Amino acid sequence: MPAPVEFWFDFGSPYAYLAAEKLPAIAAAHGRALRWRPVLLFAVLRQLDLPPPMGHPAKRDYLLMDFARSARHLGVPYRHPTRFPVVSPWPARLFHAIAARDEAAAAAFALDAFRAAFRDDQPLDDLPALLALAARHDDRGAEALQAAADGEVARAALAADIDEAAARGLFGSPFVVIDGEGYFGADRLPQIEARLAGTLAPHALETR
Repeated sequence: MPAPVEFWFDFGSPYAYLAAEKLPAIAAAHGRALRWRPVLLFAVLRQLDLPPPMGHPAKRDYLLMDFARSARHLGVPYRHPTRFPVVSPWPARLFHAIAARDEAAAAAFALDAFRAAFRDDQPLDDLPALLALAARHDDRGAEALQAAADGEVARAALAADIDEAAARGLFGSPFVVIDGEGYFGADRLPQIEARLAGTLAPHALETR
């Protein structure tokens, strides 16, 4: 069986939301599983000694325009959040709490959380709303889910993913990895599809 396509992302990334709407169907069409890998991008960038994505006003202005434009281009509904950016570990911890029992349910929760943030303007740090979303995919109930997300297993899983992303130099969100080769950004979706279809050859690093 071919290796899963790795989907590394931060829940607060509009581009990751756009990718999340398209990647499952792209991977499935080419017989690949999709492995969802949430991180906190600020923590990855801190390890890599890189600035935040919107740290400069010129870049921020461009990105705020491009989020909506990219959504229109992909045909994905998008409503820019009233509060942006919002940094919160809760969606990723809840993901890991659910994934410890059912990875498919965790992926479904992730997509729901993205849509709540970038369609419904629900802040990513609204814990009661997130717990309600999580409860759609896990029958433990809100109180138990919060305890699991705040527990050592979920915290350790998120920390491990952050460390792995930094060690592998995955400097942005989304970052898709196919058989060891990385693709950064939602605008790489056509290349990702071509790579999986076999019409785009893997990159061969020149050796000296």
